[in-house]
Amino acid sequence: MRFGVNLRGDLAKLDDAEIASRFEALISETEIRHRATPAHACGKVVYRIWKGSLGRGLFHARIFYQIQILLFGVWAALEGGTLLTRSDIDLYLLNCELNDVKDEIERRVRYRKTAAA
Repeated sequence: MRFGVNLRGDLAKLDDAEIASRFEALISETEIRHRATPAHACGKVVYRIWKGSLGRGLFHARIFYQIQILLFGVWAALEGGTLLTRSDIDLYLLNCELNDVKDEIERRVRYRKTAAA
């Protein structure tokens, strides 16, 4: 789990079965999108290069992810780098969503361990 302010109350409202199905749906969608993007395509290459460095930021909510990717895209364009494609943005947002769901699952596991002790 990463440091940040979790603003994903929508995930906390889901029960265990719903969060598990959402996690599996996100995993399969990620696999489909990665396979659909050719390896030589700009989007997949750029995404793989900066996905680790960009991260999710301080505030964990979809609107903040969208603002962050917009600012990153503007910065990259001003630096003369590659413009972000729609697939870059989609992959980034999908990765952030997947990490949020993982964090929620980890939070529930930690809570259950401390409650059982």
